[in-house]
Amino acid sequence: MRLRAGDPEMAREINRALILHLFRNSESISRIEIARRLNISKVTVSTIINDLLVNGYVSEVGEGSTVEKGGRRPVMLSLNTSNTFVVGVDLGTTNTVAAVGNIRGDITKKIRVPTNSDHSVEKILGQVSRVINNVINQSRVDRNKIFGLGIAVAGQVEKDEGVIIFSPHFNWHNVHIASLIKDKTGLKTIADNCTRVMTLGEVWFGEGKNVSNLIFINVGYGIGSALVIDGKIYNHHSEFGHIFITKKKLRCACGKYGCLEVVSSGESIERQANQLMSGQANECFTVKMVAERAVNGDPIAKEIFSEAGRYLGRGISILANSLNPEKIIIGGGVALSRDLLLTPVLKEFKKNTMEVVKERTQVCLSSLGMEAGMRGAIAMALNDIVFDYDLTQMGKTFIVV
Repeated sequence: MRLRAGDPEMAREINRALILHLFRNSESISRIEIARRLNISKVTVSTIINDLLVNGYVSEVGEGSTVEKGGRRPVMLSLNTSNTFVVGVDLGTTNTVAAVGNIRGDITKKIRVPTNSDHSVEKILGQVSRVINNVINQSRVDRNKIFGLGIAVAGQVEKDEGVIIFSPHFNWHNVHIASLIKDKTGLKTIADNCTRVMTLGEVWFGEGKNVSNLIFINVGYGIGSALVIDGKIYNHHSEFGHIFITKKKLRCACGKYGCLEVVSSGESIERQANQLMSGQANECFTVKMVAERAVNGDPIAKEIFSEAGRYLGRGISILANSLNPEKIIIGGGVALSRDLLLTPVLKEFKKNTMEVVKERTQVCLSSLGMEAGMRGAIAMALNDIVFDYDLTQMGKTFIVV
């Protein structure tokens, strides 16, 4: 993306966001170093810094150790982590997680509660607003210092409009979630698809830091995916879980047969376990229970994970051969099984990926685990509300890491 000629306000917004991102990745930095790193004039930097100081986003933290021209030590600046906060919410069908984070993205307080079994919009959003109020109260952060919130939810979400077009897990259609949450909490709200939000969490805090091109795969009850291309989160729905991967006559929730999701997702692992494994009366196996049995040597449980991993690795090899990313990150609840899933994934990936691609593409597990959605929601709120410009939609030219 290029700046439009004669658009000084946009340039100022981008420069402000660039400076804040530079602060986020630096313990402390001087005005001169900011101007040098970003190739922005000293006058522009000083104007923006003065505004950030007045509004409490940054603070002076002393003098630097080196001497500048003229014999002066530079005044060092840092983000003011006690003055600006946001809330991040990961709304799942099983659990809802809410956390308060400061301007650097550090977590102050976190709450996890089971999501209401009544999936009506009124019940779920009522619960979400209560959890948000509870986490703010427990964090003891002055509500006037909370600038807004980000929320991650599964389904087709139009972020700019704050609308869930369709969420199959909740069976919601055209829910204006951002405005509804704002009405209940009084906080400006940004909403997006959970996998894209998790990807942003990885870019800010996890395996995606300093990576220009990556694919994030969310292996949970279903399988979601998101792409980062040239430093930009691809703002369209990516349906990796619905590529054709097997001739088995297994019908997917999407209506097709043979999708990756029907052989590698958490739902498929649970379905096979409940068909093939014996347990106590009326016992329904969860992915966690199957993983525990596999670790303890149950051959059926081990084979279930091995098959899921093989299909997932085959699908990942298709992605790698097609897009040649630097990194493919596997997250979501099923990824918590770690080597049970990753070992067969890597074996199949190496078998089916071209040598030149295989050498350049790293396949790994998320380092954030089940916190990726919540951390990403905090990053999204900071990006869009506090920093006031989502640089992840502008490409790596404008991203400072």
